[in-house]
Amino acid sequence: MLTQLWKRTRAIVGVAGITYLGIGLSIISAPLLAHTLDARGRGELAGAFAAIQVAGFVGFFALPRGLAVQDHKTGAASRVGVLVAAGLGPVNGAIIFVLADVLAGNQAWLATAIRIASITLVLGGLYQVGLEHAMLTGRLRAYNVSRVFGVVLPSLGYMAAFVFHALTLEVAFLISLGGQVGASLVGIYAAVDLIRRTRTLPTPWGFSLPVWASFVAEGVALRIDQVLLSALVAPAVLGVYSVASTLASASGGLTQAINTVAYGRIAQGSAPSDRQYARFARIGLTISIMSSAFVVAVIALWHELILGPTFGGIVFPLSVLCVSQALSDRWNLRVYQQSAAQKSKGLSMPAILGLVTMVVIVTALQMLGILGATTMALAVLANAIVRLIARKIILARQASEESLVTD
Repeated sequence: MLTQLWKRTRAIVGVAGITYLGIGLSIISAPLLAHTLDARGRGELAGAFAAIQVAGFVGFFALPRGLAVQDHKTGAASRVGVLVAAGLGPVNGAIIFVLADVLAGNQAWLATAIRIASITLVLGGLYQVGLEHAMLTGRLRAYNVSRVFGVVLPSLGYMAAFVFHALTLEVAFLISLGGQVGASLVGIYAAVDLIRRTRTLPTPWGFSLPVWASFVAEGVALRIDQVLLSALVAPAVLGVYSVASTLASASGGLTQAINTVAYGRIAQGSAPSDRQYARFARIGLTISIMSSAFVVAVIALWHELILGPTFGGIVFPLSVLCVSQALSDRWNLRVYQQSAAQKSKGLSMPAILGLVTMVVIVTALQMLGILGATTMALAVLANAIVRLIARKIILARQASEESLVTD
């Protein structure tokens, strides 16, 4: 029985293990960064990569996922599609390079950092193809190694620099950049198997573009909060919000691991995907509630000891962002389910409505002069709520219309 249980949970344990190893190291390295760089420096470090992450989500038209699904279903992927995905990397990198001054709010150091970081986008197309392929096929070793570069090694680097009295904003930036480049190279390696099977097939735009509309809204919403704060408020405010966002994301670490494993199992499973989705969703929500309560309680009791005296207002935005994270994880599981089934209906419009709601709220907050860490967190929560509600309404309406046509 134990052997069977281990076989069923090994993949989740592996993904979650990397996540929580990263979280554990973050618990050590984040205070070192906070104390050494202070809230302003922490905000500049976050701002250097915020726009890069947004471009990584929205600049590839969901083509990497479409190619991975195509390869999984047919045993081969479009050669032209892979070349397009690879070519979009340099294009996205060039766009961010040109827009760096605007994205940095005309802060010289931040603009330079954004330009340097844009190199990671050059590798982004094939990197995403590789990770999508690994997740969909359940071959998570490359996925885990990529995340070691992304979330584990940077924390170790910060700690080593601190021990040798070398931890500065510039050194922290270079460590973060090195981790992202390493993760990209691992993803490209994971794509080799798919690339070898490419042949003359239609590029899967029919699946990718509708999903991309959801990706655009989701990817922009994921990081536009920090991009806007970087441009509109003091770096110290962004620093508080950035740490709260990181901690909220950490609270969903195990749920995200479950979602990652669920993606491959839903794609390969014989059970109805709705039944599998419901089971994974229940487990994920329960774990999210428990881990969020723990994270918020720890920070509420010992935030000054852990983060330093400049993060006194972090508890409320953290609490709001934890709720938002739980709702976002539920949405992401639904996206995985529909992607595995090659269904994109009901994804793009809810995501767009959620993003529009968030932008409208942020605009109003800025006009009223009350945009800050807490109010931005509430805007992010509104996005997550609207997205889920809109999807239910849209699909219910579509089901009703289809029923009328059938009758």
